[in-house]
Amino acid sequence: MKWPLLLLLTVLPLQWFVVLGPLRLHLVVMAIFFVAALVAYRARAFRPVLAQAWPFLAANAALSLVWMATNAVHGLGPRQPVQQLIYLGVFVAVGTAVHQGLRLGRHSWIETLRWSALTSSVALLVALWISMALNGVNAAEVFGRSIAAADPEVLQKELFRSAFAGFGFTEDTANGNIRHEVFGSILVAMTMSAACTGIRPFTSAIARRIYLGSMALATILIVISLSRSVILALSVWPLLVLVRAVLAIRISPQLVGGAILGVGALLVLGKSGLLTVLWVRFTQDTGSYEARDGLLERAFENISTHAVMGGVSTAAASSHNFVLDSWLRAGVVAALLAAVVVVLLIGLSVALTTTLHLEPAWMLPVVVMLALPLVRIFTAGGGLIPPVSWVGLGLAAGFLAYRQTLAWKTRDEDASARHVRDLSYASSRRDASE
Repeated sequence: MKWPLLLLLTVLPLQWFVVLGPLRLHLVVMAIFFVAALVAYRARAFRPVLAQAWPFLAANAALSLVWMATNAVHGLGPRQPVQQLIYLGVFVAVGTAVHQGLRLGRHSWIETLRWSALTSSVALLVALWISMALNGVNAAEVFGRSIAAADPEVLQKELFRSAFAGFGFTEDTANGNIRHEVFGSILVAMTMSAACTGIRPFTSAIARRIYLGSMALATILIVISLSRSVILALSVWPLLVLVRAVLAIRISPQLVGGAILGVGALLVLGKSGLLTVLWVRFTQDTGSYEARDGLLERAFENISTHAVMGGVSTAAASSHNFVLDSWLRAGVVAALLAAVVVVLLIGLSVALTTTLHLEPAWMLPVVVMLALPLVRIFTAGGGLIPPVSWVGLGLAAGFLAYRQTLAWKTRDEDASARHVRDLSYASSRRDASE
């Protein structure tokens, strides 16, 4: 399943292409991957991931079922909760593919998936180039005007929104906010590449340079996306590197080199004028903040009158909050289940962060895989875990299941070694007594 998984990560950013009725390309590929995993693996192959993630799975499944039941009460269809159950299946399929690939086909599997960041970034660049060419968008000119005016809205509306039109979306329905998931996919691919490279580093200098170039390209793409949520999730990465170094009380040459590169990148951004655009985007472009304040106020008003059974549509009035929107849609029980999901994710992230210095280095990008879902459940429109985050969570579950397998293996080996030592000691004592 290494090639289907690489294909999934490669296609995941291409979210503005509608291919089957209302279905977009990445959703079709996710569904195909899910079916392929069911065909490829026997039931026992899914057990490690199910055992690792069962509280998270149970809470999400219960949430979808409660939502389905309240929809029936309100005379609404089951499409959305069923869709979430399918995403939950994709989560298990991705996690199983990762665990099985690491456990059984380790070297060749890892060597293939190390290129996830490269294939994903190149696919996005090619798709954007085609889209902008067909829609008559001059990217250089738009960038120039955005930087000259220090106005992020120019990029959002005239570059991304224009580029996403014409492939299933009209100019009126194309939404620049698609970029949050488009560029979130790039971050997911980066974490996959980094984790695989951490397990099996490159031995070829040329291959390593290409890998580092792909990671730099992916970072640049995320920065120019101006997606605050994705940039925030990406910023967790260097923060975790610092936390790991502090906990381990060790400053490595890699950490120093990374800090120097970070300072150099900031200087380049400042020189180009893009840093000013980013600063305006985070500090002065407050329209979305103010709009969300209004949406939160409306959400609390609706909850006060629909607290038990929900029934409020969040299609056009989402609070951009997973727990509150679950409450609006399906009532207080759904809100409690959604809160359980959030607590589980936060608890896992904190637990992994505090023990990072005791873990192998490849576990750090695995923790980063959890950052994007955590950010998006508090910022995503519709108040749902987006498809990209389901894939990222699946990758994390697979790596964590593999880490658990390694821990069990080490424990068994230690127990076997102790048993051999005990037998040897008993034998020597018996020989001495004779």
